[in-house]
Amino acid sequence: MSRTTGMRGFTLIELMITLVLLAILVAIAVPNFTNLINQNRIQAQADELKAFLLYARSEAVNKNAVITLTIRDDDPWLLEHRNEAIRQFEYSAGTVLARTAAGEVKFRGNGTATTASFTVCEGTDNENGYFLEIQASGAINLFARGKKDATGSTALDNCTL
Repeated sequence: MSRTTGMRGFTLIELMITLVLLAILVAIAVPNFTNLINQNRIQAQADELKAFLLYARSEAVNKNAVITLTIRDDDPWLLEHRNEAIRQFEYSAGTVLARTAAGEVKFRGNGTATTASFTVCEGTDNENGYFLEIQASGAINLFARGKKDATGSTALDNCTL
């Protein structure tokens, strides 16, 4: 008969220590991962709004006509040309909301637009929210998370406009 010269495997104590260390790592990682997912959801909605507004401006220039963005609180926002819907934007993605005080925004054929400002936030979390503005020149600016200007010195103080 042959004897095994070395023992193989884990003891129960080694296995328990490994499981405790793994549980500690999971307890630390889960809240951070949840926060990362929420931040990405808000940023995705802000990027989608910017892309939608850029599309509206480019359509106005391509058609050399006025394109109107009609903003409603209870329905998707509509992009219209001569009262015909071109595209719509879902201003709410779950708990993330895009808000504005403007009732409509007009993009003209020369690229200019009516001024408007938007916030994209989850609830009242202005630290993770985004501020977006349309200038009279038609330029669309999306500022850094939690900021309200290009220099980053003014914090976004309110998620409602």
